[in-house]
Amino acid sequence: MQVSAASSQGLIQEIDFLCGSNPTSYPVEDKIRNINQAYHNVTRLIWDVADNWEYDDSNKTDLPIATTPLVAGQQDYEIPSTAQRITRVSALDINSNYQLLKPIDKQDINIALDELKETDGMPQLYDIIGDSIFLYPAPAAGDVVTAAGLKLHFDRDVTEFPVTASSEVPGFATQFHRILSYSAALDFEEDSVKRTYLVQRKDALEQGIRTFYGKRHRQYRTRIKPKSLRHRRQYE
Repeated sequence: MQVSAASSQGLIQEIDFLCGSNPTSYPVEDKIRNINQAYHNVTRLIWDVADNWEYDDSNKTDLPIATTPLVAGQQDYEIPSTAQRITRVSALDINSNYQLLKPIDKQDINIALDELKETDGMPQLYDIIGDSIFLYPAPAAGDVVTAAGLKLHFDRDVTEFPVTASSEVPGFATQFHRILSYSAALDFEEDSVKRTYLVQRKDALEQGIRTFYGKRHRQYRTRIKPKSLRHRRQYE
């Protein structure tokens, strides 16, 4: 479902239909802001319920995978700003094979972290502190390939719609797109009867999302975009 459509079948038009509003009483920029907030909420819901199936906004043109060079002796590396949750970390060994690193929990380490694998070598463990990943041990030049040596798989947030959005569509399953218009209508509507209706419709779609994405890996084949349209990217 498009955000706004000339055929009056877009999310913007549906919000006006649900609320009896218009661009003056409920400005487009306010509708878009509330649609975007609902979009973020839907994404978090999908992440919570996805059962062994990694969701990513289908509007993205690259994969949620990033690489950065390893630096000999450097332990900490900044996480890409678009990453919301790190799901996998690996480092490139001297034979050009990526080796999966294990996350650590500081509560399980009974020595000072500065003493944990303090001799540089092939990274084996990682910890996330703030916006950085710390490797244990720090890489040694003789044990790793430095170019694109650190690879991250991550969950990322949606690409928000601009105020000028028209033909853009939400990046999740089409049958649930109306949850965005119901949510944005709720942000505006004050009539208690209408609000009850909107809450019921929104709740029904949320339950549908839980069921669909919670079992999708078993019931549906994942649609794969052509390699030329989705690719890995580097970050510095």
